[in-house]
Amino acid sequence: MTEAGPIETKRVRAKRQLPTERRQDLLAVTVSCLARLGPRGTTGREICRQAGVSHGLLRHYFRNPDNLLLETYEQVCDRLIDHLEAEIAPFADDPKRALHQFFVAVFCDEWAGPDIIGAWMVFWQLVRSREDFAAVNASFDVRHRALLAGIVGRMPNREAGVPLADAIAILSAVLDGLWIEFYLSEKRTPIARCIALCEQTVSRLFPG
Repeated sequence: MTEAGPIETKRVRAKRQLPTERRQDLLAVTVSCLARLGPRGTTGREICRQAGVSHGLLRHYFRNPDNLLLETYEQVCDRLIDHLEAEIAPFADDPKRALHQFFVAVFCDEWAGPDIIGAWMVFWQLVRSREDFAAVNASFDVRHRALLAGIVGRMPNREAGVPLADAIAILSAVLDGLWIEFYLSEKRTPIARCIALCEQTVSRLFPG
């Protein structure tokens, strides 16, 4: 009987991520850092450390690694608009259902989690102090309100309610306020309650 030799094992190669996947990972890490560490603690090196990549890799995925927070804000705004558009698209012929789905989309797990809302609060602070952030915010606000206007403008009995511009302002304020309320206490105001309060606001704005 011969002595068995060493068992040969094949080295398993780590699966390389696609550029889009890597970019999304870096975006998620940046958002998480912002929520936990604030703008000062969210440095390129800290993001790379938590993502497990080299600092030089940032230049492949960000136009200007020295302005990561602004670019992150731009990307988050674009992703949220894309998300809302995709969620309401199947209900183009039913404004009531489209508006309900808009609320559901805002309060889904991806967009009502502690990281994203925490990061968004940092963005709001930067909007107040930096012109470049304010410009991104203004562009996002136009697109966000246009989505709401496209739905609300087709609501039944809209003429009997408040003017369209006022209705959009009220809905936007209610959404933002409930978003923060949910962030502060999920138990006090759970997602189902947030959506129900949005629906109640609609019924008051457009009676009947």
